[in-house]
Amino acid sequence: MNAAVANLLTIWRYDEAKLALVKQQIILPYSSSIYLSRDPSCMENLAYLIPIVFFAGIIRGYAGFGFAVIAVIGLNLFLDPIKSVPIVLALDFICSIGLIREAIKHANMHTFRIIAGGSILGIPIGLVLLYLVPALWLKLAICSFVLVLVALLIKKAKPAQHDSFGKKLLTGIASGVGTSSASIGGPMILYYILSSPLDVRAQRATMILFFIVSEFVALMGIGLSQPSSNEIYTTILWLLAPTMVGVKIGQFFFNKRPPKSFKSISLPIMVVVAMVGFAQAFQVI
Repeated sequence: MNAAVANLLTIWRYDEAKLALVKQQIILPYSSSIYLSRDPSCMENLAYLIPIVFFAGIIRGYAGFGFAVIAVIGLNLFLDPIKSVPIVLALDFICSIGLIREAIKHANMHTFRIIAGGSILGIPIGLVLLYLVPALWLKLAICSFVLVLVALLIKKAKPAQHDSFGKKLLTGIASGVGTSSASIGGPMILYYILSSPLDVRAQRATMILFFIVSEFVALMGIGLSQPSSNEIYTTILWLLAPTMVGVKIGQFFFNKRPPKSFKSISLPIMVVVAMVGFAQAFQVI
């Protein structure tokens, strides 16, 4: 009798331990990835997130780009990417709406339409490459290409005086390929815009319009591919005001004293994008 009871207790304890292991390794990670509001990390780290988006907003308002890169890298120090990416894209898109009127006034609409159209064409090409080339090697190749673009921008003292439809279209296609295959599409646009004969006001306005469109498409993709979360919406509301204030401050300084070139801002951002891409790839290796 005692032996039978002991056997039953052993079986029960084994099953209990196995159930706990399943709960720890499968159920909890799965549920936390879907019901994000059960994880209070966003609100707990709000004091750290606010200065990050405020600074990124200043850069966005001044240069017309850079918010997503700076904010995602900063927020990823405290949040999972499944939370930080939609938060950053939503903030950048909402705050960029206030820049549309000025951007339309100064942007080179011909250039914008061509690179935006090329980007749409490049998205399916990037998806095809994902099937043909391992994602790891594709990301390494694109990050290396970004560093080559940085070197070319450093070497090129003066912008190109001659522009062409083909160059604009290829830039857009390269951006679409990089976005859909490795989530790295912005540096291609930065390289083209900064090496073009456009003045800084037209460069900034054209980039604002392009990134508004690309962020809208990205938000649609995220909305269709992953569930929504009350915590993400709440965090966006908390971070919206400091982001908008930062954008307005950056816009004020640009209108008061526009730079002669955006290279001093864009080159470090492009290098950071490439280095983060390399780091992510080497973690997999």
